[in-house]
Amino acid sequence: MERTAHETKFINEYTRKLLVDWANVCRQNGELPADQFDPESENPYVQHAFKKGWITKRLPRKLTSGGWGTAAAFLKR
Repeated sequence: MERTAHETKFINEYTRKLLVDWANVCRQNGELPADQFDPESENPYVQHAFKKGWITKRLPRKLTSGGWGTAAAFLKR
């Protein structure tokens, strides 16, 4: 699916926002729910996070160090 530059920018920024919630899930549960965080997901935010390398591709799904850093940086804004 082709996306405009503005839509792509929105997906990037909104995914960064979601990373904060996902980091909290990892902190509380130790991992993300594998059924919702699949590299083949049709969710554009999950797809983007995998593309950016913010979520591990291997199970159990967790945030990568880059994902944690991005979530922390978002909170500093």
